[in-house]
Amino acid sequence: MKVYHLQSSWRWTGPAEPALNLACALHRAGWDITFLCGREPRGRDNGILRAAQEHGVPTRIGLNLSKHINPFPNYPDSWRLRRWIAEDGIGLLHAHQRNAHIVAALAARPLSPRPLVVRSCYAGEGPTGYWEGRLIRELTDGLLVISEQARRGAISRFGFPADRVWMVHTAIDLDRFNPDRGLGNRRAELGIAPDAFVVGIVARIQWRRRYHVFLEAVDRARREVPGLRAIIVGRGTHMKSIVVHPIQKMGLGDTILLPGYHSGDDFVRTLACMDAKVYLVPGTDGSCRAAREAMAMGVPVIAARRGMLPELVADGDRGLVIDDTPENLARAIVALALHEHRRRAMGERARQYARDHFALSRQGDLVGRIYRELAERGQR
Repeated sequence: MKVYHLQSSWRWTGPAEPALNLACALHRAGWDITFLCGREPRGRDNGILRAAQEHGVPTRIGLNLSKHINPFPNYPDSWRLRRWIAEDGIGLLHAHQRNAHIVAALAARPLSPRPLVVRSCYAGEGPTGYWEGRLIRELTDGLLVISEQARRGAISRFGFPADRVWMVHTAIDLDRFNPDRGLGNRRAELGIAPDAFVVGIVARIQWRRRYHVFLEAVDRARREVPGLRAIIVGRGTHMKSIVVHPIQKMGLGDTILLPGYHSGDDFVRTLACMDAKVYLVPGTDGSCRAAREAMAMGVPVIAARRGMLPELVADGDRGLVIDDTPENLARAIVALALHEHRRRAMGERARQYARDHFALSRQGDLVGRIYRELAERGQR
C-alpha cells in the first residue's frame, strides 16, 4: 500500500519532527511513503522539506498546505492531490495537522475506491472543537492520539469507534538521547560545581510558558538547597522582559544560567547537566517532546498538571506532578534535591519507560500494524 503523509506547515517546529520521525520509521520498515509539506514563502528555508530529504524520505512538492484553514489554497490543493492519488495509486492518506486533514478529506471523498484517511493528533487532550469533531466523525477512518486521556476523549466526545482509535507514543531518537554515549556534560563549561544540584527548563521563552513561576520557585528553593543552580535553555523575542530583567531584579544572577538555544550534541550534554527538569506548559507539540528527551536521559521531570503530562510522568514514579504554584514547584525541587536515592530511582524508571515506549522502531511497527488492520477492515 502506498501512503502519503501530509503536514500542513513548512516550519520545523511543533509536531513537524514527530510527524517526520514516524514517516522515517515507516520508510525504514519498508513502507512506500511519500512526505508532503507546506510551501514556504519566497526566500525562506523549508525546514520540514530539508529535514525529510536529509533523512532520505521521498518527498513531493506542489501543494500549498497552509497551516490555517483557508478555502482559497485548500480547494486547489485538494484537486491536485486527488489527481496525484489516482496517478500514484495511493491507498492511504495520513494527515498530521488539522488543515492537512481537511485537504486530504476533500481530495479523497469523491474518489471510488477512495483511499483510507488517517489522522495523527498531537494534542495531549486529543481533538476538540467543532471542526475537529466533524473531521473525526465524518472524514476519518483511523485516529492516532498520544495519550489514553485523548483516546477516551475521542470516543466519548465524538462517538468515534473505540476500535479505530489508537494511543501511539510520540517517538524520539533514543540513540541520541542516551546517557551512556560518553558525551559527558557541560558543567565545567558553564561553571557549575560537580556536586551541585541542577534543575533545568527547556522551552521557547514566551509569556505563556509561566517562567515567572519557575523563577520564584528557584528563589524559594535556593534558601533550602545550598549551591542550587538552575538552567534556562531556550530563546525568545521577549527574553529580556520574561527572564533577564526579573533574574536581575530578584538577585538570581549567581543561581540561574542562560546558555541560550542549544542543538545537536551540545543540547544532549546540557540535558546531562540536570538532576531534574521542569515542564510547566505543553507547547505547540502537545506530546511534550522535551520531557520525553529528559526521561530518556534518566532525568526525572517535575511536571504541571496539564495536558498529558500527568500521564507521561506518573506522580512519584518517573518524576513529580504538581499544581504549578511557586510554592509547590519549590517544594518539589527541594524534595528531589534532598533525597538523592529517590531522585535517582525516578530517573532510572523514567529511562526504562522511555526505552519501552519511545523507540522509533517500535512506533513504526505499531503504526504499520494499524495500517494493515485498517486495510483489511476498509473504510468506516
